Amino acid sequence: MQRIDRKNRIEIGALTLIFIIAAFFVYKTTILTRMVLPRMETQASAQEGHFYLLSDGDHIEQAFIYPSDQLLSAGIKISLDEDTLGNLVSNEKDLDLGVIHLDIQDETGSSVMHADYDVYTLADDQLLVASFPSAQQGWKGRELTIVLDVNGIRADVGLKIGYTTDVPGAALTINGGTAQYTLNIQTAQYQFTYWKQWAVFGAALLYLLLIGTYLGFAVLRLKPEQVFLFAGSVLAVVYLLLLPPLSVPDEEVHLKEAYYYSNYLTGRGQAENGLLRMDKEDFTALSVFDTTPSLSEYDDLKGSLFSSGRKEGVKEVKHPNTQAPAVTYLPGIIGLTLGRLLGLNGLLVIYLGRLCCILFYLLAMYWFIRLMPFAKPAAFIMAVLPMTIQQCCSYSYDSVVIEIAFLYIAVLFGLLYKQEPVKKWQVVLYVLFMIVLSICKGGTYMPLCLLTMLIPVSRFSNRKKKWVFVGCMAAIAIIAFLSSTLSYVLYVASPTAEQAAGSYLEGKAYGAAGILAEPMTFLTMTVRTLFLSGDGFLETMLGMQLSWLNVFVSRIAIYGLLLLLLLSVQRVEGGRGRQHMQVTALQKISYAVVCILSGAMVFASMFMSWTPKGSITIAGIQGRYFLPLLPIFLLLFYSKNISLKKDVGRKYMFTAVSLQCVAVYGILMSLERIL
Repeated sequence: MQRIDRKNRIEIGALTLIFIIAAFFVYKTTILTRMVLPRMETQASAQEGHFYLLSDGDHIEQAFIYPSDQLLSAGIKISLDEDTLGNLVSNEKDLDLGVIHLDIQDETGSSVMHADYDVYTLADDQLLVASFPSAQQGWKGRELTIVLDVNGIRADVGLKIGYTTDVPGAALTINGGTAQYTLNIQTAQYQFTYWKQWAVFGAALLYLLLIGTYLGFAVLRLKPEQVFLFAGSVLAVVYLLLLPPLSVPDEEVHLKEAYYYSNYLTGRGQAENGLLRMDKEDFTALSVFDTTPSLSEYDDLKGSLFSSGRKEGVKEVKHPNTQAPAVTYLPGIIGLTLGRLLGLNGLLVIYLGRLCCILFYLLAMYWFIRLMPFAKPAAFIMAVLPMTIQQCCSYSYDSVVIEIAFLYIAVLFGLLYKQEPVKKWQVVLYVLFMIVLSICKGGTYMPLCLLTMLIPVSRFSNRKKKWVFVGCMAAIAIIAFLSSTLSYVLYVASPTAEQAAGSYLEGKAYGAAGILAEPMTFLTMTVRTLFLSGDGFLETMLGMQLSWLNVFVSRIAIYGLLLLLLLSVQRVEGGRGRQHMQVTALQKISYAVVCILSGAMVFASMFMSWTPKGSITIAGIQGRYFLPLLPIFLLLFYSKNISLKKDVGRKYMFTAVSLQCVAVYGILMSLERIL
């Protein structure tokens, strides 16, 4: 083991001091703020379309059991037409549109907190609450009653309260009469203790990440791929904790598709009529989550993660077929199947699938970095981008596509830029990765296979063998595409009437006929989309917006990572292996053509299937669709006229990990907004 010298000790001390200051700042800005912000919880959720219209003189009493020890506030959510209210307010000089008196009473009928609301100040979906200025203890399990008195309200205000019929033993009275349903009920408690626990655990993880990465690079002098196994593992765990299941775009669809294949492996069979057969235990666990992270989800994770046993029975749910091959879901399929066979609870089954995705990500990126013949720091940084980690630690089929594309490009670069003859293992890997690329995402990334023609003749014994190799690779890619992906392409390009009816736009998209009949419309919309959203595609490709685009990462982190990527692909004087690497003009042109072709396929598929007629831009395009092209895109910025005198790749990689800590802070800030 290498000795930690005086310079290392000073740097570790400085790193620790900076981290403590930063952690204190984060604590003040993201944790303490939660101490004064109440955390709302829904005790009874209104059913869609079920409303009670309030009238002048209404007296409503709704009993419920308070769920927590701290009594902070309780109330209900109202609904109204804001345009109607706005017109009334503008026409009424005295703004006398009525008052709602809200009172919260204990078991004895004594008022414990109350609030009055003037109707003219209300907004749609506003929460009417009565609260204490500070929490009172000892209220868990006690019966409280919400009392509403409506005075002077006008009928044309249209003020309503949502209710549900799903609560057994409802105790609602309206004007002295009993009703067999319950109003929506909202309560609140402080979140400080909860987030303080998460802050301590998260800070410990991030400090471990920084110190471990520093020691790996500066003291132990480990290879980049070895340090990645540590740094990538810690970052994957952090993202796993911050972004619950289903918060990654389209993850629910992909999870169900993996479950569909898992049913075959477990012998559970399949339902008919487009339905998926799920174990009730797993369905119940899945129902806990929503696309936007919520505090209740984190509570369920903390409280239910280690519960035992499984519910009996099966639930049939809608199965949105993605038309994607099983190989793109392989890690998730393995995790789900193992969890079900081991009899784990539903939450652990879902998380075991995610953990298998993480293991596949770590393995794939380890070999990506190791196989890269040059620019290993750039490969390391690409492996720890926020978007890479988000997608590769989820059920999304983008994870396998990204990983296979990176591995394919690493093997390709080995064939292009190394001097020794082609080895059998390189051919085997090249064919394997090329087949997977050809059958995934409708062949969007098949243009990468064209780069086979760039492999120099010097890698073969003669020119004939090179072109035989190129021809065989082309035949394999085309056969793989036709045998597996053609049906998906036909589904997108020319769906049947039944498929169109069940699609996102129900047949109102342009389709293949639209792109053939109006090619100029497609070109015009492509250019307009690039001009309006091109910067957004670049930023989201790296990971500026995560979790259905409502969790934001600071541009400081994103553009810092981009700068590091651009510097990492430049030539280093005396850098081992790099002084022999040159990107020729022909190679750059080829890389640009491949990027344009794959990008055009992305735009065309979204134009045909996701863009409604009459739209001025192409809809549905996300930056992550271009992430598999990033390694060759970066080489467009390689310049033989730029040469770095000193190899500081290790510093680039450590800086990238440090910027990930900034990204995590951005995620925390965003979660504060949306929770």
